[in-house]
Amino acid sequence: MVRQFQLYRWLRFIFLLVVGILITAQPTKSVNAIIYLVSTYIAIYGVLSLIDGLSIRQKNGENNIAIGLGAGALLVAVLVLLVAKILIQLVPPVLGIILLVNGINQFRDSNETKKNVNVTPWLDYFYSALLIGVGIIFILNPSKTMIFFYQLFGIGLIVLAFFEIINSRIYRN
Repeated sequence: MVRQFQLYRWLRFIFLLVVGILITAQPTKSVNAIIYLVSTYIAIYGVLSLIDGLSIRQKNGENNIAIGLGAGALLVAVLVLLVAKILIQLVPPVLGIILLVNGINQFRDSNETKKNVNVTPWLDYFYSALLIGVGIIFILNPSKTMIFFYQLFGIGLIVLAFFEIINSRIYRN
């Protein structure tokens, strides 16, 4: 069981490091490769989970959650291949609309507060203008904002990969 846990940890490390480097180095060219890598990772996890579940069933004669998780992971792997590109393209405009609406609401709330309290909320105005501006940028230029966040995501994955290695050393015994 501990050996299997370490195997999963190393699998996560390799996946996170490879995907993080790909995303950070070539964000626009790596989208298709990342979709396939994510789908493959989920499928491998599903197969390993199915193998674990079936071996537990052979030993104990009981059904367990690992079989269901494995089958679910295989289904998710197929869904990732089918809908990932569509969902990726929708993120910046939807996020832009959310930020724009939040900025407008923040400005409106600041004006309402100004009526009740005799203070001009300059920081609230600045914050709402910032939200509105970023929202408009996300709506009008979704590809460049997506590339920027995609690269930040890649850097985060690289950091997570090194945390996986550190944790595997800590929990080695």
